[in-house]
Amino acid sequence: MLSAHFLGLVALHVGFACCSPLQHPYNSSYQTAYFQDMGPNGSYIVALKISDIDGTVSNPVLTSTGGYGVAGLIAVSQDSVVVSENYLFTPNPGSDTLSVFYIDPADPEHPTLIGKPAPTLGKTPTSVAYSPKLNTACVLNAGSVAGVTCYSVDRQKGLTALGGLRLIPQTQLLDTSPSLPGPLFIAQDITFNPSSTALFISVRSNGKNPGLIYAFPVVENTNQTYPHPHRQAEKVVSTTSVLSSFPNQPIMFSLNFLDNNDHHLLVTSPHLNNPGAAFLTVSYPSLAITLAKTITIPDQAAVCWAAYAPRFDAVFIIDSGLPNITVVNPETGDVEGVVRLGPPNTNYNGTDMAGGLDSIVAGNYLYELTLSDQIDPQVDVFKIGGPGFLTLVQSFHIFEAIGRIPAWMGMAVWPAPH
Repeated sequence: MLSAHFLGLVALHVGFACCSPLQHPYNSSYQTAYFQDMGPNGSYIVALKISDIDGTVSNPVLTSTGGYGVAGLIAVSQDSVVVSENYLFTPNPGSDTLSVFYIDPADPEHPTLIGKPAPTLGKTPTSVAYSPKLNTACVLNAGSVAGVTCYSVDRQKGLTALGGLRLIPQTQLLDTSPSLPGPLFIAQDITFNPSSTALFISVRSNGKNPGLIYAFPVVENTNQTYPHPHRQAEKVVSTTSVLSSFPNQPIMFSLNFLDNNDHHLLVTSPHLNNPGAAFLTVSYPSLAITLAKTITIPDQAAVCWAAYAPRFDAVFIIDSGLPNITVVNPETGDVEGVVRLGPPNTNYNGTDMAGGLDSIVAGNYLYELTLSDQIDPQVDVFKIGGPGFLTLVQSFHIFEAIGRIPAWMGMAVWPAPH
Protein backbone atom coordinates (compact mmCIF):
# COMPACT_ATOMS: atom_id res chain seq x y z
CA MET A 1 0.00 0.00 0.00
CA LEU A 2 1.21 3.50 -0.76
CA SER A 3 2.36 5.51 2.24
CA ALA A 4 0.98 9.02 2.67
CA HIS A 5 4.00 10.87 1.30
CA PHE A 6 3.65 9.04 -2.01
CA LEU A 7 0.23 10.52 -2.66
CA GLY A 8 1.29 14.04 -3.50
CA LEU A 9 2.67 15.72 -6.55
CA VAL A 10 5.29 13.95 -8.61
CA ALA A 11 7.73 16.80 -9.04
CA LEU A 12 10.35 15.21 -11.26
CA HIS A 13 9.86 16.32 -14.85
CA VAL A 14 12.70 15.45 -17.20
CA GLY A 15 12.51 16.93 -20.71
CA PHE A 16 12.08 14.95 -23.88
CA ALA A 17 14.77 12.67 -25.21
CA CYS A 18 14.60 12.61 -28.97
CA CYS A 19 17.21 10.81 -31.01
CA SER A 20 17.77 10.65 -34.75
CA PRO A 21 15.94 7.86 -36.58
CA LEU A 22 19.15 6.89 -38.36
CA GLN A 23 20.13 3.29 -38.87
CA HIS A 24 21.94 1.57 -36.01
CA PRO A 25 23.05 -1.99 -35.23
CA TYR A 26 20.07 -4.14 -34.26
CA ASN A 27 19.83 -6.96 -31.80
CA SER A 28 17.03 -8.67 -29.93
CA SER A 29 18.07 -7.40 -26.50
CA TYR A 30 15.95 -4.23 -26.47
CA GLN A 31 12.25 -3.57 -26.17
CA THR A 32 10.22 -1.42 -28.53
CA ALA A 33 7.11 0.69 -27.89
CA TYR A 34 4.47 1.42 -30.53
CA PHE A 35 1.61 3.84 -31.05
CA GLN A 36 -0.40 4.88 -34.11
CA ASP A 37 -0.26 8.12 -36.09
CA MET A 38 -3.88 8.48 -37.22
CA GLY A 39 -3.34 10.66 -40.29
CA PRO A 40 -6.35 10.84 -42.64
CA ASN A 41 -3.98 10.84 -45.64
CA GLY A 42 -2.09 7.82 -44.38
CA SER A 43 -1.75 6.10 -41.03
CA TYR A 44 1.56 4.99 -39.52
CA ILE A 45 2.86 2.86 -36.71
CA VAL A 46 5.42 4.84 -34.73
CA ALA A 47 8.09 2.61 -33.16
CA LEU A 48 10.25 3.85 -30.28
CA LYS A 49 13.33 2.11 -28.96
CA ILE A 50 13.19 1.45 -25.21
CA SER A 51 16.43 1.82 -23.28
CA ASP A 52 17.38 -1.26 -21.29
CA ILE A 53 19.15 1.05 -18.83
CA ASP A 54 16.46 3.51 -17.74
CA GLY A 55 13.33 2.63 -19.75
CA THR A 56 13.30 5.87 -21.75
CA VAL A 57 12.21 5.94 -25.39
CA SER A 58 13.99 7.33 -28.44
CA ASN A 59 14.71 6.84 -32.16
CA PRO A 60 11.20 7.15 -33.68
CA VAL A 61 10.62 5.12 -36.84
CA LEU A 62 7.40 5.39 -38.88
CA THR A 63 5.96 2.47 -40.88
CA SER A 64 2.82 2.80 -43.00
CA THR A 65 -0.19 0.72 -41.99
CA GLY A 66 -1.45 0.69 -45.58
CA GLY A 67 -4.64 2.40 -44.42
CA TYR A 68 -6.04 5.71 -43.25
CA GLY A 69 -6.81 7.30 -39.91
CA VAL A 70 -9.30 9.98 -38.90
CA ALA A 71 -8.22 13.47 -37.88
CA GLY A 72 -9.16 14.24 -34.29
CA LEU A 73 -9.91 10.60 -33.48
CA ILE A 74 -8.45 10.53 -29.97
CA ALA A 75 -9.60 8.92 -26.72
CA VAL A 76 -12.18 6.56 -28.20
CA SER A 77 -10.97 3.06 -27.37
CA GLN A 78 -8.52 0.83 -25.55
CA ASP A 79 -6.47 -1.81 -27.43
CA SER A 80 -6.10 0.09 -30.70
CA VAL A 81 -2.52 -1.18 -31.07
CA VAL A 82 -1.94 -4.75 -29.88
CA VAL A 83 1.28 -6.77 -29.81
CA SER A 84 1.21 -10.52 -29.25
CA GLU A 85 4.01 -12.96 -29.96
CA ASN A 86 5.75 -11.40 -33.01
CA TYR A 87 2.58 -9.87 -34.45
CA LEU A 88 1.35 -6.29 -34.26
CA PHE A 89 -2.29 -5.46 -35.06
CA THR A 90 -3.89 -2.07 -35.58
CA PRO A 91 -7.18 -0.90 -37.15
CA ASN A 92 -7.42 1.88 -39.73
CA PRO A 93 -10.65 3.75 -38.86
CA GLY A 94 -10.51 6.04 -41.90
CA SER A 95 -10.44 3.18 -44.40
CA ASP A 96 -12.34 0.54 -42.39
CA THR A 97 -9.51 -1.98 -42.50
CA LEU A 98 -7.29 -3.98 -40.13
CA SER A 99 -3.51 -4.28 -40.55
CA VAL A 100 -1.22 -7.00 -39.23
CA PHE A 101 2.56 -6.72 -39.05
CA TYR A 102 5.35 -9.17 -38.38
CA ILE A 103 7.94 -8.01 -35.85
CA ASP A 104 11.42 -9.30 -36.59
CA PRO A 105 13.13 -9.87 -33.21
CA ALA A 106 16.39 -8.68 -34.78
CA ASP A 107 14.80 -5.41 -35.93
CA PRO A 108 11.65 -4.64 -33.91
CA GLU A 109 11.61 -0.94 -34.89
CA HIS A 110 10.73 -1.87 -38.47
CA PRO A 111 7.62 -4.09 -38.37
CA THR A 112 6.68 -5.56 -41.76
CA LEU A 113 3.12 -5.28 -43.05
CA ILE A 114 1.81 -8.74 -43.99
CA GLY A 115 -0.30 -8.71 -47.12
CA LYS A 116 -2.87 -5.97 -47.55
CA PRO A 117 -5.08 -4.51 -44.80
CA ALA A 118 -8.27 -6.56 -44.51
CA PRO A 119 -11.76 -4.99 -44.73
CA THR A 120 -13.47 -4.93 -41.33
CA LEU A 121 -16.99 -5.17 -42.87
CA GLY A 122 -18.22 -2.35 -40.61
CA LYS A 123 -17.52 1.32 -39.93
CA THR A 124 -14.75 3.00 -37.94
CA PRO A 125 -12.76 0.12 -36.42
CA THR A 126 -10.93 1.25 -33.29
CA SER A 127 -9.96 -1.78 -31.20
CA VAL A 128 -8.52 -5.24 -31.78
CA ALA A 129 -7.92 -8.47 -29.84
CA TYR A 130 -5.76 -11.47 -30.68
CA SER A 131 -5.71 -15.00 -29.28
CA PRO A 132 -2.50 -16.97 -29.94
CA LYS A 133 -4.28 -20.09 -28.73
CA LEU A 134 -6.92 -19.74 -31.46
CA ASN A 135 -4.64 -17.97 -33.94
CA THR A 136 -7.54 -15.55 -34.32
CA ALA A 137 -7.72 -11.75 -34.41
CA CYS A 138 -11.01 -9.91 -33.94
CA VAL A 139 -11.60 -6.24 -34.72
CA LEU A 140 -14.27 -4.00 -33.20
CA ASN A 141 -16.11 -1.65 -35.53
CA ALA A 142 -17.25 1.21 -33.31
CA GLY A 143 -19.08 3.50 -35.71
CA SER A 144 -22.44 3.69 -37.46
CA VAL A 145 -22.16 0.06 -38.63
CA ALA A 146 -20.94 -1.51 -35.40
CA GLY A 147 -19.87 -5.08 -34.92
CA VAL A 148 -17.08 -7.65 -34.72
CA THR A 149 -15.18 -9.34 -37.53
CA CYS A 150 -12.69 -12.15 -36.87
CA TYR A 151 -9.78 -13.47 -38.93
CA SER A 152 -7.29 -16.28 -39.01
CA VAL A 153 -3.68 -15.02 -39.04
CA ASP A 154 -0.99 -16.35 -41.35
CA ARG A 155 2.66 -15.28 -41.31
CA GLN A 156 2.77 -15.17 -45.12
CA LYS A 157 -0.81 -14.40 -46.19
CA GLY A 158 -1.96 -12.10 -43.42
CA LEU A 159 -5.64 -11.99 -42.46
CA THR A 160 -8.45 -14.26 -43.70
CA ALA A 161 -11.98 -13.47 -42.54
CA LEU A 162 -13.74 -16.12 -40.45
CA GLY A 163 -17.36 -15.42 -41.30
CA GLY A 164 -19.15 -12.11 -41.63
CA LEU A 165 -19.80 -9.13 -39.39
CA ARG A 166 -21.30 -9.93 -35.98
CA LEU A 167 -23.58 -6.92 -35.69
CA ILE A 168 -24.04 -4.97 -32.46
CA PRO A 169 -27.66 -3.83 -32.00
CA GLN A 170 -28.00 -0.08 -31.55
CA THR A 171 -31.33 0.00 -29.74
CA GLN A 172 -29.65 1.29 -26.57
CA LEU A 173 -29.04 4.58 -28.40
CA LEU A 174 -32.53 5.00 -29.78
CA ASP A 175 -34.22 7.50 -27.46
CA THR A 176 -35.05 11.17 -27.55
CA SER A 177 -32.55 12.33 -24.94
CA PRO A 178 -29.49 14.25 -26.18
CA SER A 179 -26.55 12.11 -27.16
CA LEU A 180 -22.98 12.72 -26.13
CA PRO A 181 -21.12 15.30 -28.25
CA GLY A 182 -18.78 14.28 -31.04
CA PRO A 183 -18.96 11.51 -33.64
CA LEU A 184 -21.03 8.42 -33.01
CA PHE A 185 -19.05 5.70 -31.27
CA ILE A 186 -21.08 2.78 -30.08
CA ALA A 187 -18.46 0.31 -28.92
CA GLN A 188 -15.30 0.91 -26.89
CA ASP A 189 -13.12 -2.16 -26.28
CA ILE A 190 -12.66 -5.79 -27.27
CA THR A 191 -10.73 -8.56 -25.52
CA PHE A 192 -10.51 -12.33 -25.17
CA ASN A 193 -10.60 -13.81 -21.70
CA PRO A 194 -7.30 -15.38 -20.56
CA SER A 195 -8.35 -18.92 -21.57
CA SER A 196 -9.59 -17.77 -25.02
CA THR A 197 -12.97 -19.40 -24.42
CA ALA A 198 -14.95 -16.18 -24.98
CA LEU A 199 -14.66 -12.75 -26.58
CA PHE A 200 -15.98 -9.64 -24.84
CA ILE A 201 -16.89 -6.17 -26.10
CA SER A 202 -17.96 -3.07 -24.18
CA VAL A 203 -20.73 -0.86 -25.53
CA ARG A 204 -21.63 2.62 -24.40
CA SER A 205 -25.04 4.24 -24.28
CA ASN A 206 -25.79 7.91 -24.82
CA GLY A 207 -25.12 8.49 -21.12
CA LYS A 208 -28.73 7.93 -20.12
CA ASN A 209 -29.17 4.21 -20.70
CA PRO A 210 -27.22 1.27 -19.25
CA GLY A 211 -23.80 0.34 -20.52
CA LEU A 212 -23.57 -3.10 -22.10
CA ILE A 213 -21.13 -5.96 -22.43
CA TYR A 214 -21.56 -8.57 -25.15
CA ALA A 215 -19.87 -11.94 -24.59
CA PHE A 216 -19.34 -14.23 -27.60
CA PRO A 217 -18.49 -17.84 -26.70
CA VAL A 218 -15.76 -19.66 -28.60
CA VAL A 219 -17.33 -22.77 -30.14
CA GLU A 220 -16.48 -25.69 -32.39
CA ASN A 221 -16.70 -24.64 -36.02
CA THR A 222 -19.48 -26.39 -37.91
CA ASN A 223 -19.38 -24.08 -40.95
CA GLN A 224 -16.87 -25.58 -43.36
CA THR A 225 -17.18 -22.65 -45.77
CA TYR A 226 -14.41 -20.91 -43.87
CA PRO A 227 -12.25 -23.66 -42.34
CA HIS A 228 -9.33 -22.55 -40.22
CA PRO A 229 -6.19 -23.02 -42.31
CA HIS A 230 -3.96 -24.24 -39.48
CA ARG A 231 -5.95 -26.48 -37.15
CA GLN A 232 -7.74 -29.80 -37.39
CA ALA A 233 -10.07 -29.22 -34.41
CA GLU A 234 -11.05 -25.69 -35.26
CA LYS A 235 -12.76 -23.34 -32.84
CA VAL A 236 -14.25 -20.01 -33.81
CA VAL A 237 -15.96 -17.05 -32.17
CA SER A 238 -19.70 -17.63 -32.19
CA THR A 239 -22.07 -15.38 -34.13
CA THR A 240 -24.44 -15.26 -31.15
CA SER A 241 -23.70 -13.46 -27.90
CA VAL A 242 -24.80 -13.10 -24.30
CA LEU A 243 -25.77 -9.58 -23.21
CA SER A 244 -25.21 -8.11 -19.74
CA SER A 245 -26.52 -4.66 -18.77
CA PHE A 246 -25.16 -2.19 -16.18
CA PRO A 247 -27.41 0.77 -15.33
CA ASN A 248 -24.77 2.50 -13.19
CA GLN A 249 -22.05 2.23 -15.86
CA PRO A 250 -23.58 3.95 -18.92
CA ILE A 251 -20.28 4.41 -20.73
CA MET A 252 -18.45 1.12 -20.59
CA PHE A 253 -14.89 1.76 -21.73
CA SER A 254 -11.95 -0.54 -21.06
CA LEU A 255 -12.18 -4.27 -20.31
CA ASN A 256 -9.33 -5.73 -18.25
CA PHE A 257 -9.07 -9.33 -17.04
CA LEU A 258 -6.85 -9.44 -13.95
CA ASP A 259 -4.68 -12.13 -12.35
CA ASN A 260 -5.02 -14.33 -15.46
CA ASN A 261 -8.50 -15.07 -14.13
CA ASP A 262 -11.43 -15.65 -16.50
CA HIS A 263 -13.87 -14.54 -13.81
CA HIS A 264 -12.22 -11.32 -12.61
CA LEU A 265 -12.94 -8.34 -14.89
CA LEU A 266 -12.15 -4.67 -14.26
CA VAL A 267 -14.08 -2.07 -16.27
CA THR A 268 -13.69 1.69 -16.42
CA SER A 269 -16.51 4.17 -16.99
CA PRO A 270 -15.65 7.81 -17.70
CA HIS A 271 -19.12 9.28 -17.17
CA LEU A 272 -18.77 12.40 -14.99
CA ASN A 273 -21.41 11.38 -12.46
CA ASN A 274 -20.18 7.81 -12.05
CA PRO A 275 -17.72 6.31 -9.55
CA GLY A 276 -15.33 5.54 -12.41
CA ALA A 277 -14.59 1.81 -12.28
CA ALA A 278 -15.93 -1.54 -11.13
CA PHE A 279 -15.05 -5.18 -10.62
CA LEU A 280 -17.33 -7.56 -12.50
CA THR A 281 -17.69 -11.31 -12.16
CA VAL A 282 -18.06 -13.48 -15.26
CA SER A 283 -19.89 -16.79 -14.83
CA TYR A 284 -19.29 -19.85 -17.01
CA PRO A 285 -20.67 -21.43 -19.10
CA SER A 286 -23.54 -18.92 -19.08
CA LEU A 287 -21.23 -15.89 -19.69
CA ALA A 288 -23.54 -13.83 -17.49
CA ILE A 289 -21.70 -10.85 -15.98
CA THR A 290 -22.60 -9.28 -12.64
CA LEU A 291 -21.35 -6.38 -10.58
CA ALA A 292 -18.95 -7.47 -7.82
CA LYS A 293 -17.71 -4.12 -6.49
CA THR A 294 -18.01 -0.46 -7.39
CA ILE A 295 -14.70 1.41 -7.30
CA THR A 296 -14.86 5.15 -6.66
CA ILE A 297 -12.00 6.99 -8.35
CA PRO A 298 -11.23 10.22 -6.43
CA ASP A 299 -12.00 13.40 -8.40
CA GLN A 300 -12.36 11.47 -11.65
CA ALA A 301 -13.12 13.48 -14.76
CA ALA A 302 -12.81 10.88 -17.53
CA VAL A 303 -11.14 7.65 -16.42
CA CYS A 304 -10.89 5.46 -19.50
CA TRP A 305 -7.72 3.37 -19.63
CA ALA A 306 -6.25 0.87 -17.23
CA ALA A 307 -2.78 -0.68 -17.09
CA TYR A 308 -2.23 -3.79 -15.00
CA ALA A 309 1.08 -4.35 -13.19
CA PRO A 310 0.89 -7.84 -11.62
CA ARG A 311 4.53 -7.67 -10.55
CA PHE A 312 3.66 -4.70 -8.33
CA ASP A 313 0.17 -5.88 -7.39
CA ALA A 314 -1.37 -2.72 -8.82
CA VAL A 315 -3.71 -1.44 -11.50
CA PHE A 316 -3.13 2.09 -12.78
CA ILE A 317 -6.37 3.87 -13.73
CA ILE A 318 -5.70 6.66 -16.24
CA ASP A 319 -7.75 9.88 -16.35
CA SER A 320 -7.91 11.64 -19.72
CA GLY A 321 -9.45 14.77 -18.20
CA LEU A 322 -7.05 15.27 -15.29
CA PRO A 323 -3.32 14.59 -14.88
CA ASN A 324 -4.06 11.91 -12.28
CA ILE A 325 -3.17 8.23 -12.13
CA THR A 326 -5.12 6.26 -9.53
CA VAL A 327 -3.58 3.13 -8.05
CA VAL A 328 -6.07 0.32 -7.36
CA ASN A 329 -5.46 -3.00 -5.64
CA PRO A 330 -6.29 -5.71 -8.24
CA GLU A 331 -7.68 -8.11 -5.62
CA THR A 332 -9.68 -5.89 -3.27
CA GLY A 333 -10.49 -2.93 -5.50
CA ASP A 334 -9.26 -0.56 -2.80
CA VAL A 335 -7.83 2.75 -3.94
CA GLU A 336 -4.27 2.77 -2.63
CA GLY A 337 -3.26 6.18 -3.84
CA VAL A 338 -3.54 8.93 -6.42
CA VAL A 339 -0.41 10.13 -8.17
CA ARG A 340 -1.11 13.73 -9.17
CA LEU A 341 1.03 14.95 -12.03
CA GLY A 342 -0.10 18.57 -11.92
CA PRO A 343 -1.75 21.16 -9.65
CA PRO A 344 -4.89 19.90 -7.87
CA ASN A 345 -8.25 20.62 -9.48
CA THR A 346 -6.80 21.54 -12.87
CA ASN A 347 -7.49 19.88 -16.17
CA TYR A 348 -5.40 19.32 -19.26
CA ASN A 349 -6.40 22.72 -20.64
CA GLY A 350 -4.80 24.52 -17.72
CA THR A 351 -1.83 22.53 -16.52
CA ASP A 352 1.67 21.73 -17.69
CA MET A 353 0.85 18.03 -17.57
CA ALA A 354 -1.70 16.32 -19.76
CA GLY A 355 -4.49 13.89 -19.18
CA GLY A 356 -3.49 10.35 -20.09
CA LEU A 357 -4.64 8.01 -22.82
CA ASP A 358 -3.47 4.54 -23.85
CA SER A 359 -1.03 3.09 -21.35
CA ILE A 360 0.87 -0.14 -20.77
CA VAL A 361 3.18 -1.59 -18.12
CA ALA A 362 6.41 -3.22 -19.30
CA GLY A 363 8.95 -4.37 -16.74
CA ASN A 364 9.48 -1.66 -14.13
CA TYR A 365 7.94 1.09 -16.26
CA LEU A 366 4.56 2.55 -17.19
CA TYR A 367 4.29 4.03 -20.69
CA GLU A 368 1.47 6.54 -21.17
CA LEU A 369 0.33 8.38 -24.29
CA THR A 370 -0.95 11.83 -23.31
CA LEU A 371 -3.88 13.81 -24.62
CA SER A 372 -2.42 17.32 -24.84
CA ASP A 373 -0.43 19.78 -22.79
CA GLN A 374 -0.97 22.90 -24.95
CA ILE A 375 2.38 22.15 -26.61
CA ASP A 376 2.21 18.67 -28.05
CA PRO A 377 1.26 15.15 -27.00
CA GLN A 378 3.85 13.06 -25.22
CA VAL A 379 4.85 9.55 -24.37
CA ASP A 380 5.40 9.79 -20.63
CA VAL A 381 7.61 7.16 -19.02
CA PHE A 382 7.21 6.42 -15.31
CA LYS A 383 9.34 4.17 -13.17
CA ILE A 384 7.32 2.01 -10.81
CA GLY A 385 9.16 2.22 -7.50
CA GLY A 386 7.31 0.12 -4.96
CA PRO A 387 3.70 -1.07 -4.93
CA GLY A 388 2.20 1.45 -7.32
CA PHE A 389 4.42 4.48 -6.74
CA LEU A 390 5.32 6.28 -9.98
CA THR A 391 8.25 8.56 -10.77
CA LEU A 392 8.22 10.44 -14.06
CA VAL A 393 11.55 9.85 -15.80
CA GLN A 394 10.82 11.14 -19.31
CA SER A 395 8.36 13.11 -21.41
CA PHE A 396 9.01 12.29 -25.06
CA HIS A 397 7.45 15.10 -27.12
CA ILE A 398 5.85 13.58 -30.19
CA PHE A 399 5.51 16.66 -32.42
CA GLU A 400 9.10 17.68 -31.84
CA ALA A 401 10.24 14.16 -32.72
CA ILE A 402 8.19 13.34 -35.84
CA GLY A 403 6.32 16.54 -36.75
CA ARG A 404 2.69 17.45 -36.17
CA ILE A 405 0.14 14.68 -36.59
CA PRO A 406 -3.66 15.11 -36.48
CA ALA A 407 -4.44 12.24 -34.10
CA TRP A 408 -2.71 9.50 -32.13
CA MET A 409 -3.83 6.41 -30.26
CA GLY A 410 -2.70 3.07 -28.92
CA MET A 411 0.26 1.95 -26.83
CA ALA A 412 1.91 -1.46 -27.02
CA VAL A 413 5.31 -2.95 -26.26
CA TRP A 414 7.35 -5.77 -27.82
CA PRO A 415 8.03 -8.29 -26.42
CA ALA A 416 4.47 -8.22 -25.09
CA PRO A 417 4.21 -8.20 -21.27
CA HIS A 418 2.91 -11.39 -19.70
